[in-house]
Amino acid sequence: MSKSINEKILEEDPSFLAHLDALRSVLLRIAAVYFLLCLPCWFSAPYALKKLLDYAAPKGFELHYFTLMEPFFVQLKITLVLALFFALPYVVYKVWQFIAPALHAEEKKKIFLPVCSVFFLALFGMFVALFFIIPAMVRFSLSFAGESLRAVLGIGDFITLLLTVILASMILFQFPVILYILLSTGILKLSSIRKKRSHAVVAIFIFAAVFSPPDVASQLLLAVPAWLLFELSILLFACKFKEKNEAEEEF
Repeated sequence: MSKSINEKILEEDPSFLAHLDALRSVLLRIAAVYFLLCLPCWFSAPYALKKLLDYAAPKGFELHYFTLMEPFFVQLKITLVLALFFALPYVVYKVWQFIAPALHAEEKKKIFLPVCSVFFLALFGMFVALFFIIPAMVRFSLSFAGESLRAVLGIGDFITLLLTVILASMILFQFPVILYILLSTGILKLSSIRKKRSHAVVAIFIFAAVFSPPDVASQLLLAVPAWLLFELSILLFACKFKEKNEAEEEF
């Protein structure tokens, strides 16, 4: 197997500056791939916008723009988010290449699958946002419309809201990976996480409040699925790490 750039640099000079040089090389490669992906994503952005509105908005839903450059910036935002999504597998791969040389063989086995699952959890979070959270938020908002109150929504604000909720959902759904890495590396124990679960729940709701519209319904729609995933992760990891802790105590 060919060695990564990180391994080659560290073999030649295992100093702190060599680590920084290896990190710089990784970041530059990630940035290059990201900007290369922006080109096809720019031409795909109108199609993505149409699909986004099909999933997120009810039939007959209309958007307006109020400045000449607003459609351009909307397409640019969609392009940047699309490029980020498609670059994510490469980012995960390069990050793994960077940290793997510093890990023991047993540690690599423990965190390899969780690191690989980052992309799939992000994909799952995106689908939850598109098919459940965002449509519910739109329906809730439009429920206030009536004969004397009509919704006139700007495309810039609406797309910014949608992309923010999607990105927030993708981040929140990384909780299982974070939990697994903390538990498998021994940084935290399952018992301490259970004792401090209220802190994690508060952090989830604070994050949801920051990255969702300023109404309770939208915050709950974003926070509750992430909280349920957090609780499910604790249940799934309970048997595995309980057996491990018991074996260590017997030893």
